[in-house]
Amino acid sequence: MDYSAQYSGNLPALLKQLNIALAFTSYQAGRLMLVRSDGQELDVNYKSFLRPMGLTVTKDSLTLGTYTQVIKFQREDGLLPKIKQNMQPIEEDITAPRIKPKETAAPTAADMPAVTEPVQANDSSPTEQQREQQAAQQRWFEYQQTLMAPVDERVDACFITRSAHYTGMINIHDIDWGTEGLWAVNSSFSCLCTLSPNASFVPRWKPHFISELVPEDRCHLNGMTLKDGKPAYVTTFSTFNEAGMWRKGNKFDGTLMDVEHNEILLRGLSMPHSPRYYRNHVYYCNSGEGQLCRYNPITGHSEVLAEVPGFTRGMDFYGPLLFVGLSKVRQSDVTSPAPLARRHDETHSGIWVFNLDNLQTVATLKFTGNVDQIYDVAVLPDCRFPELIEPSHPRMRNHFCFPPLTSHT
Repeated sequence: MDYSAQYSGNLPALLKQLNIALAFTSYQAGRLMLVRSDGQELDVNYKSFLRPMGLTVTKDSLTLGTYTQVIKFQREDGLLPKIKQNMQPIEEDITAPRIKPKETAAPTAADMPAVTEPVQANDSSPTEQQREQQAAQQRWFEYQQTLMAPVDERVDACFITRSAHYTGMINIHDIDWGTEGLWAVNSSFSCLCTLSPNASFVPRWKPHFISELVPEDRCHLNGMTLKDGKPAYVTTFSTFNEAGMWRKGNKFDGTLMDVEHNEILLRGLSMPHSPRYYRNHVYYCNSGEGQLCRYNPITGHSEVLAEVPGFTRGMDFYGPLLFVGLSKVRQSDVTSPAPLARRHDETHSGIWVFNLDNLQTVATLKFTGNVDQIYDVAVLPDCRFPELIEPSHPRMRNHFCFPPLTSHT
């Protein structure tokens, strides 16, 4: 993957002034990305996950939906001094007990010297396969060393893996925390659900035109927003009630729906995504048209706020600022391409920032490599340079967070 990007000159200072960072997901790149700033330049940090999708942030957590899991990362800034130091090798870590004493323990990868040149046997030249294996081994050792190294000194927030729930491949899309826990869009079963440790998911709501809960992604229910802690509005690509029919039928009869009354408010939308309730309005992406739109629940009026050269998807707010994700029109859509492809010779992938007070573009971040698809976007408040510790990271071994012991006497 080529992760190179260009950004407007004011974006680093803007993020620093607001004391925020950005997080967004790309299922195509298999990455959760953190946009960090020191005020002078941006640093885009990449974390690997299998099909990362929906993303939601609270003041002390970040939650991510992936291929078969929902993973919660807790903000633990008390770990900052520790992650800015070299990590102990496992052989010297008292929290990693071993059966054999250290002096007789079997050697591990950490004990092995780095491979600097091909090992030759019997003075014969190594085969191509051996050279590839040696190069892969070298890369592996170098990667392990980077994991043990201190994080960037500029890091001012730490999110560490805290819990995970296994949903199975429900084709999870938008997620958000409400008064009853985490809500998720279960596109595979065409429903909204919550999570329980005793089930893959707990179905809670389905569109009135869906007859049964089966893993057939019938209408492509994808977007969701909460109001007062409860699901309020959703988006769908269609009103089909047949397996995968939204892929074969009309892709441009999408809907915005009211959850409480289970009724369609708008239809004829072009592959809509990312409804967000903010300042008494519902903002949503009319993605296939490259539009950012706003719906007034009181009057029923919908308006186009902006048109951009990309497939709009993923949205978050901070004060008067709106952050929206853009994706390139996919080549797989050539049989029925998004309408915006007819208006633009080239579409872009990145993040555009708008001022809601005057609807002007404030700043942009555009990927120039091959990060083509962005799904969700979230603002991380009260930090400019966050770090995230993934489930498989070696630091999960001995970076503990726990409350004080309480007496039960």
